[in-house]
Amino acid sequence: MSNDQGNEIKTSEDVTLLKQRIEAYPEDILSYLNLVKFYEKNEMYTDAREVYDTVNGLFPLYSPLWTMQLNDELIRDEFEIVEKKLAKCLSGDFENNDLALWSTYLDYVRRKNNIITGGQEARSVVIKAFDLVLEKCARFEPNSSSFWDDYLLFLEQWKPVNKWEEQQKVDMIRILYKKMLCVPFDNLEKMWSKYTQWEQDVNNLTARKFIGEISSDYMKARSLYQEWLNLTRGLKRSSASYLKHANNKTVPTALSQYEIDTIDGDATYYNSIKQLQIWLGWIDWEKENKLELPTEELQNRLIYVYKQGIQYMIYMPEIWYDYAMFTTDMTKRETILTVATNANTCSPSLVFKLIECHETKNNTEAVQNCFETCTASIMKQYQNSLLLANGDENDPTVYRIRHKLTYVYCIYMNTMKKLSGLSTARSVFGKCRKLKQIMTHDIYIENALLEFQNQSDYKTAFRVLELGLKYFQIDGVYINKYLDFLILLNKDAQIKTLFESSVTKEINQVHLKSIYKKMIAYESKYGNVDNVYALEKRYFETFPNEKRIELFTNRYQIQNENLLKKLELRYLYRDEPNESDPFELDNNSNPLKRSLAQDKQDEMNKRQKNGLHVPKDIIQLLSLLPKRQYFKTAFLDPKKLVKYINEQVELPKPN
Repeated sequence: MSNDQGNEIKTSEDVTLLKQRIEAYPEDILSYLNLVKFYEKNEMYTDAREVYDTVNGLFPLYSPLWTMQLNDELIRDEFEIVEKKLAKCLSGDFENNDLALWSTYLDYVRRKNNIITGGQEARSVVIKAFDLVLEKCARFEPNSSSFWDDYLLFLEQWKPVNKWEEQQKVDMIRILYKKMLCVPFDNLEKMWSKYTQWEQDVNNLTARKFIGEISSDYMKARSLYQEWLNLTRGLKRSSASYLKHANNKTVPTALSQYEIDTIDGDATYYNSIKQLQIWLGWIDWEKENKLELPTEELQNRLIYVYKQGIQYMIYMPEIWYDYAMFTTDMTKRETILTVATNANTCSPSLVFKLIECHETKNNTEAVQNCFETCTASIMKQYQNSLLLANGDENDPTVYRIRHKLTYVYCIYMNTMKKLSGLSTARSVFGKCRKLKQIMTHDIYIENALLEFQNQSDYKTAFRVLELGLKYFQIDGVYINKYLDFLILLNKDAQIKTLFESSVTKEINQVHLKSIYKKMIAYESKYGNVDNVYALEKRYFETFPNEKRIELFTNRYQIQNENLLKKLELRYLYRDEPNESDPFELDNNSNPLKRSLAQDKQDEMNKRQKNGLHVPKDIIQLLSLLPKRQYFKTAFLDPKKLVKYINEQVELPKPN
């Protein structure tokens, strides 16, 4: 759910509204952070910590939340609180692994162990902390140059007091270079140049030997970094380490279904999908093990990348699912899925997978709790979207959410039949009947099938379908499915009754065609040709522009496939949309398809441009700036500046 950053929280009334928003959209991380900003600005630190505790409980693997809180506490010298928080977020079931978070840990260690006053003992503690961060995180992170710079600078600033310490310093720096230069990371080439010069300065006679020992590893790491860079081009990894930097560009946004179906939300959603594909591509690349790591180290590296992925793609169920399935330990898998469903309460795929974990342990109560939580969340989503749609139940977005809610209830009902028997399944269906204004027709079809499969009880199934017909008598999709069920059981009288009662109603023309075609095909296969001709006459009176050959070939389908077209009249054969699926009939209702089309159009527009138009003001500014040859070194990296502005700076909205 997007969050407008234009309104600063100033008064108690604003706080009340923000709390109401959090209650309505508990997955909106930025709303919690805005509340923290208000509390900290007013020095209400206890209240701020309570909000952090709440949001960290919901998103325990979203590392920037911990980093922001720890940095705030360090500014206030709250070392005891920092120590407890570090122990909580860097170990246990919810162990985070993020370089910014580990860097905050390093800041804490260095502040607690002052080298000037603590001497060799303090230095030893800090070096151990650096080594811990290196092993846990930095060696896996492609954007880790800041860590290597800090570690190297720390060792270089060491002023030995005797020969033994001097040699120890040289050995430690060499070991660090060896670890560093076999890792694919940014700034690798500059570090190599620095290393070779350092070896020359230490001992010109041994320099070639030491450089030669790691040159092949360096060449491999350099090549793999370039490969990774090409693979992940376009990947956005901007997050806030300090609360003041938290905005829509640095904090993941949970879009509601209503926002996804709007133009702005559509683009944001599609961008998220593109980012997801890059992350999944990175993970697949890591699985190829081009660094030739031992199995355990490869596992640790992959877990690191997965944890980074879920941090930026926190609202994308697929990456959570992949991470859970990558973990072979069932207890850990359940933990991951629990965290995933807390962040994505309306995600059927994640909820169903978590339910499977409970199912393997025969924990029926936990299964029911998962379903109840999911349906309650989708119901809240439905109510919010209905409000935005001005109460229109048939608004496309509202209908999509109703369809999702019904779908989850269908799976709920079937699962409880499997685990606890028919009576429990019927109680779930009873809940759905109370929601008859919200449920789509699917729940009646699914319950009828369930009843029929229970000792072939078709009488109860018929009663359920007739009950559904009271609410969906002009729903062509429902009537088509009802017809399919009756045809399957060869209930001739009921088939003809349903057909005659349906064709006189105001049903969508596409669905009405399907009803006619089903009836004509049924008579062609199981009735007599006179009935077929009579039905065909009525069909062409209703649809005079239809081709006769189309209807004729449809009559001779077998196993739902038009083989007359496929095998003989091939020029007529094409893949057709599923007429029983309302989403397939209107491609324009699919936001991803619209986005793909728009993206393709944007690419075409770019190709058609002969060149870029540079504004006159920019040209004038460039003419006034000093020439580049006047500067020996670059004071500003323009690529990094543009990236920073694009990914982290939230520009004010125009009035």
